[in-house]
Amino acid sequence: MKRLVLSALLVALIAACGPDNPFEPDNPSPSALTGVASGSTTVKLSWTMCPDANFSSYTIYRSATPDIKNNAGSATVLVEINKNTTTTWFDENLQPGATWYYAVKTTNESAAFSWSNEVSVKLPSAAL
Repeated sequence: MKRLVLSALLVALIAACGPDNPFEPDNPSPSALTGVASGSTTVKLSWTMCPDANFSSYTIYRSATPDIKNNAGSATVLVEINKNTTTTWFDENLQPGATWYYAVKTTNESAAFSWSNEVSVKLPSAAL
């Protein structure tokens, strides 16, 4: 009998840890991010739209070093966008020849979030 009760408790605990747990909000759909140099001082960022009904915001991060997802505190927040159909943004007035890393954090109304992939963009050197 103890084994049956213990087994039932273990199954209940495992079931409560998945994405179907009603006590944990589901993360929003992550965006796929691309970035390209647009001249020697501008980066054009584009990402896929979050289709979720409970979308709240996209937050764009920039860093001089990779791994923004695990070091978000050392990255710069460039902008927070509250319209899910806005999927392009320009980062302007950057140093020519520099390499920048970018990621987008998509957040929903429950404050759950998902990270996009990270992209790096090397700007061309300024023309002489």
